[in-house]
Amino acid sequence: MFIPEDGVLKTSQRYFFTPSALAQELFYFPTRVGHYFCDHRYAFSHNAETAQLASHRMNFMLIVVRQGAMRFVLGEERFFAVSGQAVLFDCRQPHEYSAGDGTEFGWLLFNGQSSEAFCRRILQAKGGRHAFAPAGFAEVVRGIDRLAASCAAGERLGEAACSQLIQQLLCELLLGGEGAAPREEGAVTEAIRYMHRNLHRSISVRDAAAAANLSPSHFSRVFKGQTGYSPYEYILLRRIDEAKHLLASTRLSVKEVAFQVGYNSEENFIHSFQKKVGVPPSVFRQYPI
Repeated sequence: MFIPEDGVLKTSQRYFFTPSALAQELFYFPTRVGHYFCDHRYAFSHNAETAQLASHRMNFMLIVVRQGAMRFVLGEERFFAVSGQAVLFDCRQPHEYSAGDGTEFGWLLFNGQSSEAFCRRILQAKGGRHAFAPAGFAEVVRGIDRLAASCAAGERLGEAACSQLIQQLLCELLLGGEGAAPREEGAVTEAIRYMHRNLHRSISVRDAAAAANLSPSHFSRVFKGQTGYSPYEYILLRRIDEAKHLLASTRLSVKEVAFQVGYNSEENFIHSFQKKVGVPPSVFRQYPI
């Protein structure tokens, strides 16, 4: 495929998407996707004519470096991204990037739904770094490849399928962590089992960390990286889930339910339940929605 950009080799691919009104209102949607093989002449800037088009500047860019290295300038931030790293940024902000000889990367321009909030949370989870090495790097690459391959085959994915694919990519970036060790993955699994077995009693983060055989601070970082929750929030939400089940399927009093799911007072339980569910336990029992 011929792509009229300096440094982009003929083995590269690039495809365009024009979202429907429905997609713009309800879905995540791609506007462009590509798989580039480049030499040292390749460079892109937000000042380029293409970058001024709404299909670029109003969207978000995800780049996955498959081989070689790329240099980025995002506002005042300057860095290199190497093979195995992903780069995520808002195209409304000043940006420049370039490649060296032998560089291969996939890229996706997308928008829609809660893209801005989703990207902001991903970057927050990565400590504000725009370049990071997601544990699910291979899955992210396959997702971008799938989108490009469907275009190459003349069998483009429907807009709903595109939306689901983009959401999966974003979830992978947010929740996939950064190459967590197998021991840490197993530790989180064991901690979750411990939490579920002990919802009926008071559980501290220290208790869960001990079950995972990790220090509390390290455990909290690993747990949130793999699940998206802090350990405290996870315990709280599972207690609310169990309380809903008991309210809807038993005749236990609200006070009895509170103690069954680990609260030390009925008042604390009612306050927590209403904050998370929007109605007090007594109302939920009548209308279990």
